[in-house]
Amino acid sequence: MNRSLAALAACVLLLSGCSADSSSTGSGRPQKLVLGLVPALEADKLISNLTPLAEYLTSELGIEVESFVPQDYTGLIEALGSGQADIGMLPPFAGMLGNERYGIETILISERDGEARYRAQWMTTDVDLCEEPPEKDLNGLLRCVASIQNVRGKVVGFTDPTSTSGYLFPALQLIDAGINPEEDIQSVFVGSHDAAVIAVLNGDVEIAAAYDDARTYILNEYPDIGSQVLPFNYSDWIPNDGVQVRGDLSADLKQEIKAAFLKLTRMEAGLPQEERMMYKLYEIDGFVEFEEGTYEPVKRAFAQMRDKIDLDN
Repeated sequence: MNRSLAALAACVLLLSGCSADSSSTGSGRPQKLVLGLVPALEADKLISNLTPLAEYLTSELGIEVESFVPQDYTGLIEALGSGQADIGMLPPFAGMLGNERYGIETILISERDGEARYRAQWMTTDVDLCEEPPEKDLNGLLRCVASIQNVRGKVVGFTDPTSTSGYLFPALQLIDAGINPEEDIQSVFVGSHDAAVIAVLNGDVEIAAAYDDARTYILNEYPDIGSQVLPFNYSDWIPNDGVQVRGDLSADLKQEIKAAFLKLTRMEAGLPQEERMMYKLYEIDGFVEFEEGTYEPVKRAFAQMRDKIDLDN
């Protein structure tokens, strides 16, 4: 197995153990809560945007909320599972892993432009891949259409092995197209979605996968990114990321946390996007209640990848 599939194998092993003990139980009201978020962009920017959210939750819950930034989603899953964190925000694959391994609960699903789902995009700077000249989308950024077969033989950037749009769904898309993710491409993990866009822009990789449209997150720093990096193909639809809590928090506290996040997006709905806390963090406009079955597409995708790992071993 190459690095990409080996990394996913580590996630399979994460699911195989017994649940870890949490450092506290649901009885009583904790004196402090810990909020953990993984960078979708540069960590220092996330930290500066995370502090106002922690302060807001402290005010709403009447409990001190401390924030921290783990290195990756696996680190956040482990922190929530071991009681070192109480609240987090995870993409659906990581959220599913956390639920299976530690009983971490998803309480809300995010919305962007009224949608509680999204997809992965494949990106390149090579306009020659496009079947027709690139055209502007509703945001004024260029896109084109090209076959997924163009990924074959390329150096490809992925974000993180537990990222749904940055690895899991794109890898399955390759398999469905008859492209072996271990043998037919050279995989590179770059860490975050903005890093995937920048890796394509800088020529560090020929093609990369990230969420649609990760380019908008770095338009201020790279104003020409919309004409230089071209999305050309897309994955199936994926349920959005969400808000997670430790399973052993009290039911009342879980409800208060849920209500606080819902109140925040309603309260800031009239503000410009660049002034909203959740938009600055993850381009989130609102939340909807998590419903049973939301993660089923992700579970099916993971099962397919797990079967692939088993067959290769």
